[in-house]
Order: sequence, then C-alpha cells, then structure tokens
Amino acid sequence: MSKPNKTVASSTTTADLKDDRKIKATNNNECENSTSVELTRPGQQIRPAISCEVAVGLVERLYGLKVLSVSELNSYYDHNFLVKIDPQSKGNPFVKDIWPHGYVLKVLNSMDTREDRIDAVHAVQRILGAKGFNCPQPILNIKGQDKSIEDIVYDLPIESDDKKSTAEFQESDAIRQGRHVVRLFIFVPGRLLVEVPYTPQLLLSLGRYICSLQKAIEGFSHPAMEQFQNIWSLDSVPQLLGFTSAIGDHEKRRLIEDIVESYMKEVVPKKNRFQKGVIHGDFNEQNILVRKVSPPEGDDSSSSPQPGVENASSDQNEHEICGILDFAHSSLSFYLYDVAILIMYAMLDSKVVDFLDVGGYVLAGYMSVDDRTLNEAEFEALKVCVASRYAQSLTMGAYTHSLNPTNEYLLMSSKNGWTQLRTFWTTPKDQLYDRWRIIIDANRQ
Repeated sequence: MSKPNKTVASSTTTADLKDDRKIKATNNNECENSTSVELTRPGQQIRPAISCEVAVGLVERLYGLKVLSVSELNSYYDHNFLVKIDPQSKGNPFVKDIWPHGYVLKVLNSMDTREDRIDAVHAVQRILGAKGFNCPQPILNIKGQDKSIEDIVYDLPIESDDKKSTAEFQESDAIRQGRHVVRLFIFVPGRLLVEVPYTPQLLLSLGRYICSLQKAIEGFSHPAMEQFQNIWSLDSVPQLLGFTSAIGDHEKRRLIEDIVESYMKEVVPKKNRFQKGVIHGDFNEQNILVRKVSPPEGDDSSSSPQPGVENASSDQNEHEICGILDFAHSSLSFYLYDVAILIMYAMLDSKVVDFLDVGGYVLAGYMSVDDRTLNEAEFEALKVCVASRYAQSLTMGAYTHSLNPTNEYLLMSSKNGWTQLRTFWTTPKDQLYDRWRIIIDANRQ
C-alpha cells in the first residue's frame, strides 16, 4: 500500500442526521490487529476523534463521490458514518451505479492497521457473498484499492481516563492525530435483531444461521486469521482482570473475578477437544439483520406451544435473518465460541422466551444443520463460555464508558446484563442443561 495520506480537519462539525438504524461498531470495524496478538491496554485511547465534516472529506477525496448527507453510527473503538451519495456522482470509475441505501464509511482505531488482517476479513466476506449470505462488501476507492491508510488530524475532543486536562491533550500533536485504515462499504438494509421479538422460531433460525455460516467458510485459511486475538476474543477472558477497576460495585467485580477463575479451570483445560474453524466472533443483536415474513398458509408452527415462552401473542410477526454485519472479530478459533456469544446476546433482550431457555432454542437450531452437534467437552464448557461473554460485555462496556462518558451506547448490555448474569451464574448447570435438553428434544425434526 502506498504511503499514508494526511487529512487535516477543521474545528467545525457537520450537523448529524438522524438514522433509524444504529450499527454496533467495535464491531463494525471489520478488522483487528493480527500478527502480534496485541490487546487493548487499560488507559489506552485509540478511537479516532473526528467529526461528520471530516467523514465527508474522506469520502469525497478518496472515493470521488459527492455526499448528500452524513450521520454518525454507534461504535466502541472506531468511528463509523452512514453516508448518502448523490445519484449523479461520476467521480469513481469503479462505482457504476450509486447504491440507493447509502454507504458506511469505516475509520478504524489506531491499532488496526494490519493490511493482511483486512485482506483476510475481506476474503471471508467475499466467500460468503458468493454463497448467498448478505453481508457488507467493500467499495474500491478512486485508486482501485479496497482500503487506504490515512494520517488524520482530529477535530473533536479526546476522551481519556487519565488526569490530564483537555488543554494538555490539545498541546500534543501525537495525541491530536492518528493513523487509521479507511474503507467504504455498501450499507446492508434490514432491521436489527434487537428491534424485533425473539420468538422461538427466530431463535431456532439464529442457531441454524450461525451453523450454516460456519459451514460456508469451512476450510478457509489465512495466516492473519490464525494469529488474531483481541480483548473481545473469548481466549482473552483472563485479560478482563486488568479492566475491572472501571466497575464501581465490589460485588460486581467479584462476580467477574469468579467467572474468570471458572474459565481458567473449566474451559482452558478442555480446549484441545474443541472443534475449530473460522468463526464470525461477534454474533450480537446489533450485527444481525432481519425482515418480516408471512408464514405459509395453514402453517401454525409458530403458534404451537413451546417450552419457556412467557409472552406469546397470536398476532406476533415472525422474522427471518436477512443479513450479517461486522466481521471485525473473525478468526480461526472454536465453533463453541460463536454459539456461546450468540446465546448470551439473545438472552440479553429476550422478552418472549424466558432468557434461561434461550440456549435450548439456539442449540436446537444449530444442531439441526447436517447433524452438527457439540461434543461432550464443548457442552460442559458452554455455560462458562456464555457467562464469560457477559463478563466481557459488562466489563469492557464499563471501561470504555469511563473513557467516553457521553456515549451511553457503551452501557447497553448493563441495563439487563448484571441482573441476568447473577441469575444465570447461580443457576445450577445440571438444572440449566436439563431445560435446554427438553427444548432440543421438542424441536427435533
């Protein structure tokens, strides 16, 4: 790749436009550090502090497209923007037709500049796209590249948990600018999973979808996938102990410590028996898109009694999965991790099905695809892996919010998460697994 370019931002910002869909972003960065297993460190500030005006400048300069509107999207460590383009834009020879739904500009955090990692993630997305999975595809810039590295001077205040004043930060050129990977993706239309009821049928379809996706990229290999690890990898659960100072409540900190201890005792020794392949790594409610469907005439399966259903309604609309976002955490890892991550996030917002029964439906769907199953070691470790994802989400949410206290999006998991985690963690494993087995047996085809 060519030498990085420099973008100097002015102090004026473009007014944000309201978007009816917010895309999770640590999580939408499509890329993480790969070759050196470098983890986020406590106190480290890596998020690009740029305004909508800077985003417009990047799109028009790098992609030759005239921006009509721009709005900021939710993010943890990166900065992402939804941009709408003038249909008459002709400045990019690689863009023949303007996508009417818009594009997502992704400005990665300063750690994520590994070109081999980005290439590997793009390869996964292209494979899935060719096999019918609806996921973001990168747009080529005016140089015919699917990415570029830019030196960007920040024009927004930088958040930090340090004691330095804003004036001290502004005096440092090293702090006031950063090197970032910039890319543009087609915006994938659809409703976020979090916006619809999690019915039994939808939970079953989530399990089937994740298994089908894993099978679609089975056999894919790339050195950057093998070397990848970050703080959100379930392999990094022990690293959470370096971030628990952001959790003010002693009992909550002790709960996280207990889960980390259990992970070391009950998951780590079993890893050599886990099935392995390329995983998505972040199946959460903000990364899965759905659309409304009408059941076939005469099909009453959605109204059939199902275990654990609390708020069933005969007029509840069913939805199907129509897209998957954010391959930032894709890696060569354990299939079990994808399952545990999906169960945790589906539990978090489950209002139709008792959250303790969600795992049964996800597993029933997952195991219905070509007789896919979890082996004994994976099943035994599943509860701790689910709890570990709760621990990651709650701990890192609290920590990142301490750096950026105005970003309430970072605390989304904490609304139900702490209460759910306590209940989930204190439920005996045998009792929990018995509930799940009943649901799996009830949904065998």
